[in-house]
Amino acid sequence: MSRGALLDLATSTEITNVRIALGTLFLALLGTAAFGADVYRSTAPDGSVSFSDRPQGADAQFVFSATPSPAPRSTAPSAPTRGATAQNAATAPPEASVSPTPPQGPSSAELREQRQKNCEIARERQERYTLSRRLFRTNDAGEREFLDDAAVAEANSKAAADVEDWCD
Repeated sequence: MSRGALLDLATSTEITNVRIALGTLFLALLGTAAFGADVYRSTAPDGSVSFSDRPQGADAQFVFSATPSPAPRSTAPSAPTRGATAQNAATAPPEASVSPTPPQGPSSAELREQRQKNCEIARERQERYTLSRRLFRTNDAGEREFLDDAAVAEANSKAAADVEDWCD
């Protein structure tokens, strides 16, 4: 083979590789377009507003759902009934299209799942507090501050209250 033929072969191979890469990228982007998420708006106590895919507190408001909407149904005009004239059919009010309303918050299954997670977290925390010899907090400087007996008792009682609140 001549040198020119090898260059043509390398160039066509590179072109094929680029086409495959672009095709793969296109298919990957197509797949992500079908996946959507809900958007929630929350206001912090200091007044700052944040947007998230999960509700961030009791004041979280549902804002937007990026899930693809179902394909619109084609409504064929119904045939007029016996005795109906063309004029009555023309003056009849158009059928109202029913648009789906966005969900107003998490479903009961999602709430049950979140409650189960919170129960597990509360039980783990209570067990850690029971097994730990000393409890500590981390201060603003990143240093450990060990809790005194009253603060440990308060932390234990809060952990027990969390277990009561979250677990059935």
